[in-house]
Amino acid sequence: MKKRQILWAIVFGSMLAITGCGDSGSSSPAGSGGTAGSRGSAGANGGGSSVSSCEAICSSTCAFEGVDPGDLDYDTCVSECKTGVPQFDDDCGPQLDALLDCLEANGCNEETLNCNSQGIAWATCFSGVSFP
Repeated sequence: MKKRQILWAIVFGSMLAITGCGDSGSSSPAGSGGTAGSRGSAGANGGGSSVSSCEAICSSTCAFEGVDPGDLDYDTCVSECKTGVPQFDDDCGPQLDALLDCLEANGCNEETLNCNSQGIAWATCFSGVSFP
């Protein structure tokens, strides 16, 4: 239940930030495709090709929602993620790849407002709820 509350807090917080700020420039860092390329060379999935949220987290350098790839090898990380957070064994890998690329470009700071659109895209996929 706690994970779902965190997810909704991210979704609604991001929606408020987007509508409240009106700053279209906040999505500029999302286009930092160079980060995806460097992540691809460091990760096992070639940057942006993760199938599940677990795969995306484990090919990232950022800890996310309690899953920390740390010093684990990719396969061990994915296995532990699927066991520890089975809801992340989903079909939202590409959306979380984009969010984690943006977070990496912002020092893995989950508080940054620069990644709102990517956060909303992942939250929408993860929750199965679409926003107008």
